[in-house]
This record gives sequence, C-alpha cells and structure tokens, in this order.
Amino acid sequence: MSTESADATAEARISEPPASLSEFFSYMGPAWVFTASQIGGGEALSVPVGGAYLGMQAIWLIPLITFTKIFGQYYLVRYGVMSGNTFLDALFDQPAWLRWIFYYVFLGGLVYAIGLSGHLGETAGAAQNLVPVAGIAGLSGTNFWMIITVIAGLGIVLMRSYSLIERISTVLLWAFLALIAFVSLFTADQWIGGLASGLVPTVPGYVDGLGVGGLAFVATMFGWIGAGFGPTVAYVWFAKDKTMGMFEPKSNGVDVDKSDLSDEEITRLKGWGDMVLWQNMISSVILAVFSFFMWTAAAATLHGTEIVESGELGGFEVIPQMAVIFTNVYGEWSAFVFLLSVMAALFSTLIGPLYGMSRLWEDAFAIHGLFETYDISRETVFRLTVVLFALIPLSLNIVLQAPLFLFAISGILFAPAVGLMYLAALYMSYTDIDQPGLAPVRRWTVALAIFAGVALISTALYEVYPTIMNFLGWCNRLGTLSRIFFGAEGGSR
Repeated sequence: MSTESADATAEARISEPPASLSEFFSYMGPAWVFTASQIGGGEALSVPVGGAYLGMQAIWLIPLITFTKIFGQYYLVRYGVMSGNTFLDALFDQPAWLRWIFYYVFLGGLVYAIGLSGHLGETAGAAQNLVPVAGIAGLSGTNFWMIITVIAGLGIVLMRSYSLIERISTVLLWAFLALIAFVSLFTADQWIGGLASGLVPTVPGYVDGLGVGGLAFVATMFGWIGAGFGPTVAYVWFAKDKTMGMFEPKSNGVDVDKSDLSDEEITRLKGWGDMVLWQNMISSVILAVFSFFMWTAAAATLHGTEIVESGELGGFEVIPQMAVIFTNVYGEWSAFVFLLSVMAALFSTLIGPLYGMSRLWEDAFAIHGLFETYDISRETVFRLTVVLFALIPLSLNIVLQAPLFLFAISGILFAPAVGLMYLAALYMSYTDIDQPGLAPVRRWTVALAIFAGVALISTALYEVYPTIMNFLGWCNRLGTLSRIFFGAEGGSR
C-alpha cells in the first residue's frame, strides 16, 4: 500500500489517541481493573501482614517494587498497542531459544491460580466472620463461603462483561483507598519515627503469617505487589478488548502491516503508546500510595501486639484479625466496614485475573489450531478454563487449609515468569517494531523495566528450591498428622 492510500484510510484504520482528560480517563478502564486487582491481592494481604510483623523495617520494598515493575508491564501492553499482537502471540513466532517462554507463561497461569487460594480463602474468612454459617451439608462455614464466592466470581467473569468489571473495580478501588488512607494519617505519630530507617534497604526478618522471611519474603513481595502475573495478563487482554492502537484495525478485520504505516498512523500509535505510559504511571502512584498507607496502618496498629508476637495472625481469619487497623481509629463498629471493604477488594482480585488468564489460555489454544482441528468453540474453551482456574484455589483451600502459605509460595514460583515476560516484551519491542519512533526511546523506562525483570528472576530463583522443599515437607507433615488423626478417630469408633 502506498503512503497516499495509507493516509486516505488512516482515519478508518487507527483512531486518534485521547486528546482530552475526559477522553483519557475513558480509556483508563484497563488500568483501573489492573490496579483494583492488585489492591485486592498483594496490597491487601502481603503488605499489611508485612507491616504487622516487621513494623517499618522493610517498607523500602514498596517504592522499589511499585516504581520499577510497572515499567515492565508498560512494555508488555505497549508491545500489543504498537503491533496489534499480544505478547503471547508474538512469543510463539519467536526462535526456539525464546519461544519456550510462551509455554512457561502458559503454565504460569496454573501457578498463579494456586496463589488465588489466599484471596479466595481470606474473602471467605471475612464473609464467615460477617455472616457466620454453622455448617451446611457437611461443609464448614468457611468452605461454604468459598463455594459461594467462586460461584459469584464465575457468574461475573462468564458474562464476559468488560464494562461491569470496570465499574466494580473502579468503585472498590477508590472506596478502599480512602478508608485506609485516613487510618494511616491518623496514626502517623506511631510510625513516622521509623520511616527513615525503614527506607534503608535491609534483609527483612521472618514473617510468620506468610511462612517466609529474608529473601523469600522479598521474592513474595516482588511477585505479588506492583504488577503481578494475573493482573498484568488481564491488563493486556483488557487493552485488546478496548481496541487501543493497532488492536483497532485487527479488531475491525483490517490487515495492517507495520511496513505500510503512514506518518500520521505512526504519530497516532506513538500517542497511544504515551497514553499507555501515563496509564501505568497513574496506576503505579495509586499502588505505591495505597501500599504505603496499608503498611504504615498495619505497623501502627498491629506490630508488637500479642496476636502478632504469638504468630497467630494467619489462616482464614487474617482479615478479621486485622480489623483492629480500623477499630483502633473508628471504634468497634468499623470492623464491619473493614471486613466488607477488604472482602470486596479481594473479590475483585478474582475477577480480573480469572478473565485475563482464561483469555490467555483461549488464545494459546487458538495458536495451536485447537479450534480448527476439533469441533469446539472459543467460548467453550474460555468457560472451561475459567472454571479450572476457579476450582484450583477452591480445592487447595479445602484440602490444605493454608491460604496465606499457598499465596506466598505461588508468588515466589510465578515471579520468574513475570520477569521473563518483561524482558521478552522489551526484546520484541526492538526486533519486531522497527518503525522510526515506535521502538522504545525512553532509556530510563527501559532501564527500570530491565531491573524489574532481572530482580524478579534472581530473587525468586534464589529461593525457589528451599521454598519447594519447605512446601513438600509441610505437606508431608500435614499428611502424617491427618493419618494419625483420622486413624485414631477411626479406631475409636
């Protein structure tokens, strides 16, 4: 296609990026979903538990992680906006030395689903505290609420309604942020003295509530706060559904090759890329501010208390146990508000990642020709994978009864997948998008993305083997205790 014909069809092929604030915020949906998903996950679990056990000791992790990982995610989303292909599609077409990451990311969805045990279990624990259920059909009250939570989440995700997810995530994000911000500021006199020393990097102590410490805790934090695996994957596919940049002509069935882009189209794509950068910058600021408020509030109200010193902060009751964050400031009545807010935020975590990971698997199967080879529709595969990713945390919670431990080891295990996604997307941004002005030009964002990728891989790999060994030992001890318990019970009958 000539440049003249490309100019003539530019309006139809690629729309202009948002030119006003109102237009910009109309496209913030993917960022809101990502941000709300993160706040429901890492920020609402690992951050307050870390503040409760460590005080202000490791708060340096918050700015480091939130303001570096976000740029790795930026290049993941930017790659799709510039090329019209998701990073997963592009990875499959790479040489063998790079294509293996495709399968690692594909299987990473299963590892991430293990971590959703924490979100699901703590949502159910909060619900059981709010509306106690004695037991139904042999199920404990917590197990009953986990099943109800899964059914509700499946209902929303299977509707495949992006607008509904966007509205829910946005409301929950701002409501919860406002509540926790006031608590942190109100208790500032209790944590401000340790802020300076807490911002100096040191190896964290042991966090009994998560079952990890030292670099394992650092790896858990790198895996869960900031741009985590599930929300990052969801963000990419939500941006595709929003038809941003080169996703637009692909969605309209228009075959656009990067070699025939007009100057106007390149300018528009650069504008879309800048919009993605600002989306991620806003998200990183929100995540950093919220994480700071959450950590300091927990450090001020929970650190050094009996429940923390005794190691009892954990299990399915961690959210009700952390209600003291609110009750110390607002009074006992506020426990209801805290439980409801955190429960809603955690529930939002299940919505975005379930949708994004299922879309990832759906596209992966399409790449392998599943829908052309077998009489099965994309919608059927999407529904089956959504159910699979929901059943994994539900089953693990019912069997192992250790939501936060599963949450921690999952963060360590999927962190390398996130780091590899960052580095691969950055590499492909130079090799696949070679038009002038479309390849990355901001060296500082590139440097931060590389740092985030390397940090995710190195810290996690350092702890992967001992973490797996600890997990296997824990499972072995649990199995032994179960055999002793049920054996003794059976013998007494």
